[in-house]
Amino acid sequence: MRSTPSSSKPHPVIIAEASSWFVEFRAGDASSEARSDFIDWLRRSPEHIQAYLEVSGAWFELPTVDPEHKIDIAALVARACEAPDIVALAQTRPRSRQDAPAPNPPRARSIPVWRLSMGALAIAMLAFTAIFLRNADSGRAYSTDIGEQRTIQLADGSTIELNARSGVRVNLTDRERAVTLLDGQALFQVAKDKARPFIVRAGDAQVRAVGTEFDVYRKSDTTVVTVVEGRVETYDRSNSDGGSAILVSAGEQLTVSPHAAGKPTPTDTGVATAWVQRRLIFDETPLSDVAAEFNRYNRRPLSIEDPELQRLRISGVYSSTDPASLINFLRSQSSMQVIENKREVRVMRRETR
Repeated sequence: MRSTPSSSKPHPVIIAEASSWFVEFRAGDASSEARSDFIDWLRRSPEHIQAYLEVSGAWFELPTVDPEHKIDIAALVARACEAPDIVALAQTRPRSRQDAPAPNPPRARSIPVWRLSMGALAIAMLAFTAIFLRNADSGRAYSTDIGEQRTIQLADGSTIELNARSGVRVNLTDRERAVTLLDGQALFQVAKDKARPFIVRAGDAQVRAVGTEFDVYRKSDTTVVTVVEGRVETYDRSNSDGGSAILVSAGEQLTVSPHAAGKPTPTDTGVATAWVQRRLIFDETPLSDVAAEFNRYNRRPLSIEDPELQRLRISGVYSSTDPASLINFLRSQSSMQVIENKREVRVMRRETR
């Protein structure tokens, strides 16, 4: 089960719902039925509560974040009014004669800001929400623990599937969408935005995309880029002059090592991304690499000290959530001896007599 810690930003759709509720209550005419619906909405998810607190908190903090009044609110509202989906609200007609204005109405008083019409307040909130969402992911870091996977929805519509024991830092600006893969593995589904390229930096590799799907695995000494859909440009960051771009297309994989980038080779993308379905697929893989992959998902690490066993190649499909599937396979090998305790699983060469 994927974990969604409370410290993560709410989904943009939830932010929009929270903004709508905030506008309705700021207008001051919410019915009892609306209030009941709002309570039900809050109870459905802690994310709803977090989103509403963030929207309302940001609104009240606007005077303090702009003490010199450098933000042109009127310009923001005017720009929001130009959007094709903004419709002016018709003025409501009096419900009865009692509600109609008196023949000689009293002198008009200044109306407090919080009593602005719902239409004007909605337009202002639309402008504010657009700015809030555009910068919602700037400078944020996300990580996963052993055996944990996580889906991250970015404000631009892109998603990051983060594998176990992995970490990323996201920085979205007006010029680019930059992600640094600090450790581990991630699958990126990039929303198209020709004006802002999507750039992933991982070790010695830099991957540039506009709209595509690709997997990046940052290992201890190499970075592996696998393209599932579309194509990406990959650069060797260790090259002082940046080097020329290596084009990697769908169904291809590229390995970038320190001071060297290989050539794209055909690959089975289903194998490279099997971890999303909690599967581990090995094809003539050295046992040392198998152990490293196993240890991403299990708190009892697999320890292989014998150099010859480390080089032994194995194949098979195993469940990352069921460590016994791999351990039982190793135990069945006549050349191996498996010793388990509470702290680790040791694989040793079986002594022959």
